[in-house]
Amino acid sequence: MKENSIKKTKKILVVDDLLYVAKTIAKILLNEGYKVITAMSGKETLEKFQKYNPDLITIDQKLPDMSGFDLVLKLRKLKKGQNAKIIFISGVHDKDVIESILQLGIKYYLLKPVSNSKLLETVQQVLE
Repeated sequence: MKENSIKKTKKILVVDDLLYVAKTIAKILLNEGYKVITAMSGKETLEKFQKYNPDLITIDQKLPDMSGFDLVLKLRKLKKGQNAKIIFISGVHDKDVIESILQLGIKYYLLKPVSNSKLLETVQQVLE
């Protein structure tokens, strides 16, 4: 019971430019008891990050107004964003892109399509 009560207090900001992907990830997390906020652009992410102060952010590399990489750089410039917990969930398989993202201190880069179990396992690891 304790684990579920912890989940209920955890807010996750899901960032993806494709509505169906954002909704799918959000539904998986909601079904596990997390509070979920979604954003579909870098600008919207920065606004919602400031407003809701999420415990974790999932970020796609391809956004309409900036790359996920650039979004992380902008988040890290914010006082609250310096230590933000971030998981990349992207269809970008380019090793150079992935390497540059990992160099930002991002520990988890999940390739789409990601299984529900892998998503939940990774979220749990990051939030522990």
